[in-house]
Amino acid sequence: MKGRPDDPERSRGVRRISLYNLVNGMTSSAYSSYLSFIGASLGLSGYTLGIVSTAGTFFTNMAQYFSSVTRSRARLLVLEGNLVRGLGLFLMLFFLNSHIIYTILVAVIMAGSGVSSMGLSLLSEYYSRGSRSIVLSRMAFYSALGSLPVIVAGGLYMATNVELAKYIFVASAVVTTISTFIVFDLPYDEPQGRRSLRLSAKGLEKFLAFNFAYMIVWSFAWPLFPLSQIYVFKMTTEQVAIINVIATSSTVVVQRFIGGFIARRMKLSLFLGRFTNTFFALAYAVSPNIYGIYASQLLAGLANSINNVAYFSYLVDKAEDKRAAIGTYSVVMGVGALIGGELGGWAFEYLKAIEGYECLRQLMLYTAIARASAASLFLLL
Repeated sequence: MKGRPDDPERSRGVRRISLYNLVNGMTSSAYSSYLSFIGASLGLSGYTLGIVSTAGTFFTNMAQYFSSVTRSRARLLVLEGNLVRGLGLFLMLFFLNSHIIYTILVAVIMAGSGVSSMGLSLLSEYYSRGSRSIVLSRMAFYSALGSLPVIVAGGLYMATNVELAKYIFVASAVVTTISTFIVFDLPYDEPQGRRSLRLSAKGLEKFLAFNFAYMIVWSFAWPLFPLSQIYVFKMTTEQVAIINVIATSSTVVVQRFIGGFIARRMKLSLFLGRFTNTFFALAYAVSPNIYGIYASQLLAGLANSINNVAYFSYLVDKAEDKRAAIGTYSVVMGVGALIGGELGGWAFEYLKAIEGYECLRQLMLYTAIARASAASLFLLL
C-alpha cells in the first residue's frame, strides 16, 4: 500500500476501520459512560472511585504500552484485547454488587480495551498515511456517531435501577467479541524487529512532559464528577445520559470537519483541546442547577474532536519508531491519570470530613484553574 489518498486498498481499510469504530463506539458507550456513576451509586469511596474513573486511561494505557513491546501483530492485538474485555464484561453479571470485584473487573475491561486499541492504533496509523488528520477525523466521527443511540438507551434503561447494567455488560461482551472480525483480515505491513520495555521519548520530551503535567490536573476531577452528580446535583442516569448525548452530538457535528483545522493549526489545536476541558470542571463548580452542566457540554465537540486526532497525529508524525512512541505516550498519560485521580479521591475524602459534600464545588473550581494553567503549556511546543 502506497499511502495515497485514492489507493483502493487504503480506502477499503479506512471504511473497515470506520465501521469497526461505529460498532465499538456503540458497545463501549453502552457501559463506559456510566462506570463511575454506577460505582458512586453502589457506594464506592472517593479513592476507589479514583481507580474506577481513571481505569479507562491508566489500565488502558498501560496495556497499550505492554502490547507495544510484544511481537503480536496489530490484528491479533485487536482479537486478544476484545477477548479479555468480553470476559470482564460478562463476569459483571455475577459480581456487580461487590465493590472490590467491580473495581477489579473495570480494570480488566479497560486493560483489554487497551490491548485492542493498540492494535487499532497501529492499523489507523497505517491506513491514515498521506492524509493523517483528515482520515483520522473521519474514523473518529463514526465512533462518536455510534455512541449516540446507546447512550440514550442505556440511560433510560437504568433509570429505575442501576443494577440493570449487568445485562448491558453481557450484551456488550457478545458484540465486542464478534466485532473483531470486521478488521481482523485487514492487510497490514509492519516491520518486525526486536522489542524491549525501554521507553522512547526522543524528540518528544516537551510534548510528553506537558501531557503528563496536564493529565494530573485533568484526571483530578474524574472521581469528583460522579460524586457531584449524585450528591450535589442529585442526578439520575437519564440526566447523565442527557449530558453524554449533548457532548457526543456536538462531537459528531465538529469531528467531521476538524481535520483540516488541525492540519493547518496544530499547536493551537493542542492548546484548545486541553483548554476547553476547563469549562466542564468550572460548570460543576458554579452552576446553580443541572442546566449549566448541560450548557457546558456544547463545548465537548471541540475538546473531544481535537483530543481524538491532534495528539495522536502529532505523536506519530514526530516519532521515528511509531509503535514505541505510542507505547511511551500511553505510559505517561496512564501514570499521570492514576496520580491525578487518586489525589482527587483522597482530597475529597479529607475535605468531606470537614466541610461535607459542598467541598466538591471548591475542588472543581481549583481543578478548572489548574487545567487552564496547564493547557497554556502547549503554546510553548
